[in-house]
Amino acid sequence: MEIFDNQVQYAAFRKKQLELSGMLKEASDVISLLNMNQYRDNLKALSAKVHNDTFKIQVVGTFKNGKSTFINSILGENVLPAYSVPCTAIINEVKYGEKKKAVLYFNNPLPKQLPKEISQKALSHMKKYNMKNVPPLEIPYNEIEDYAVIPIGKDAKEALLESPYEKIELFWPLELLKNGVEIIDSPGLNENGIRTKVTMDYLTKADAILFVLNATSLCAADEMNFIEHNLKSQGFEDPFFIVNRFDLIADRERDPARKERERAMIRQYAHNKLDAYTTNEIYFVSAINALDGKLDSDEEMYKSSGMGELESALSDYLTEQKGKVKLVQPSKELKRILNYEAKDKIIPMQRKMLTQQVDEIKKRYEQAKPQLERLNVEKNQFHSQLMLRIEQSKPEIKRAITSQLNNIKDSITAWISDYEPEAKLGLVNKEKAAEVTEEIQNYVNEKIAENQLQWQQEILVPLINERASYIFESVETDLTKIHHGIDEVNVELSSGEYSTNNVPTWQRVVGVVGGLAIGDVGLAFSGGVNGLGKDFAKTAALEAGGGIVLGLLGILNPITLGALVITAFLFNLKKGKSNAMRKLKEQIIQSYIQQLSDFSNTKPDEIANSVVTELTALAKKVVQSLDIEINETENQVKGIIAELEKGKENSAKREKVIAATEKKINDLSKRLDNLIFRLVEE
Repeated sequence: MEIFDNQVQYAAFRKKQLELSGMLKEASDVISLLNMNQYRDNLKALSAKVHNDTFKIQVVGTFKNGKSTFINSILGENVLPAYSVPCTAIINEVKYGEKKKAVLYFNNPLPKQLPKEISQKALSHMKKYNMKNVPPLEIPYNEIEDYAVIPIGKDAKEALLESPYEKIELFWPLELLKNGVEIIDSPGLNENGIRTKVTMDYLTKADAILFVLNATSLCAADEMNFIEHNLKSQGFEDPFFIVNRFDLIADRERDPARKERERAMIRQYAHNKLDAYTTNEIYFVSAINALDGKLDSDEEMYKSSGMGELESALSDYLTEQKGKVKLVQPSKELKRILNYEAKDKIIPMQRKMLTQQVDEIKKRYEQAKPQLERLNVEKNQFHSQLMLRIEQSKPEIKRAITSQLNNIKDSITAWISDYEPEAKLGLVNKEKAAEVTEEIQNYVNEKIAENQLQWQQEILVPLINERASYIFESVETDLTKIHHGIDEVNVELSSGEYSTNNVPTWQRVVGVVGGLAIGDVGLAFSGGVNGLGKDFAKTAALEAGGGIVLGLLGILNPITLGALVITAFLFNLKKGKSNAMRKLKEQIIQSYIQQLSDFSNTKPDEIANSVVTELTALAKKVVQSLDIEINETENQVKGIIAELEKGKENSAKREKVIAATEKKINDLSKRLDNLIFRLVEE
């Protein structure tokens, strides 16, 4: 296989992507001739989304596993510097640009405490905007290390402060990126909870997650904890596990048979540990050999690196599995709008009304107005009912979160009291106290993560599923009734010569508003099949549960907890040096409970509000779909009345426009069928 053969698949997909985007744009222009303005705007927006959509490949892993070299090996060029300091501090998005450049984005709001070793250029830029709503800043692409990595400085505590930066966009003129691939470099996972949360928050946006491990220290405890508690528990079931530096296993061994035995043992160990967490193969690679092979056009070196199999599988996964979802579903929705909404409904309706007297249509319109007003009243009542049920759900969600935090708080004392640290205090000093405190913290954080996983699966997901079903599925009858009312008005206005809408209720909602989304997980088409409740519950529960555990790990780190514990412990120890371990544990327990209490005062309400906000946004979209359908009915009638009032000659011209539009729709539909066939069959 040629080194860059995989790019052919991306290029072929990109061609289909642009083809569909063009058809969506063309369809938007065509149906505008039928005065279908709401659908026109939705198709135009969908065209832009399809055109700009990319495959986001997020690379995660712990420090020293060769993430930067691995990313460069995919890109085939030294784009990211191989950092000599601990790890990436923020998200780096590597995407296509004709010229090399980097753009720095800032968090809003900025963290209260900034690292001392921050770039003066960035600091001046932030001060220019009074440290609020700071716009992006273009920076030299060869200086991203000054911004993208943890600012160690002289004080190690600096490394644990929150970065003022949100992300860096790095633009690079590479063919792979031009064909719609973005590479996402994430903060290391063995750092503090704040940066782990940065990585986790981005995962829902990724089309593929690549987890890089080190063959020489494979499946460390912190890696397996992350895989179990943060990947699997959050619903990420198809990560690609990459065992990097596989060339270093027995690389100095002269006996080929022994070398192969050692590598076979590593392979088996990796499968034993990781097979339960993915449906994909595990790949054993040498990123540095792959990069050198690409840079030197050395196909043998590239082939021996193992990267070829990974890149081939990754391109298949993205262009086939992910790609079909990205293109087939919008294609089917476009076909529905063209064939059902435009060709089978609006065109017959307009033609029928054009053959009638304007006074007759006006009369029917006047007769239909009370029905339209009634539909608007029912829509508003429906909206109020949704909002009431959403508000009724908030206290129950908040109680569940509060109860869970109280359970954790109640468990802290037993966890810490029963735990025997491997590290010993010995001759008590600050360093020894810090070592023991850190060990106990790591143990407690692991217990919190385990406890949180169980609660999320057994309590939170079922609860939000029940609430979302109560809010949406239980009102499906009312929603269907309003839809039928809209169809009846359309039939009456056009003398009843076209069939009513047989599209399922939720699929109809989704089609009218051009898609629904919760967070970063799209419900645009699944909602039409499964209903909105289950899809919403999975996404919202993952976000809420993840927010709790990551929030806890964010506050319970050596800066916010450890320093306070040690200072208080050493102060109290002066009063009596006996039972130092017991006193240290008591101080840790006290600090944990205090911070958990502070956390409990604000977090349940904050997370419950976030779920309510998502529910409200979804409800708004549902109601918006009804607005669009009711308004579309009125717009069609008013448009035809205006045409008829201009006289018979103008009506004849309108009929020609309709005929030409119908021909264009037929042509578009055939081309669309061809594209869908190629997407599904090829």
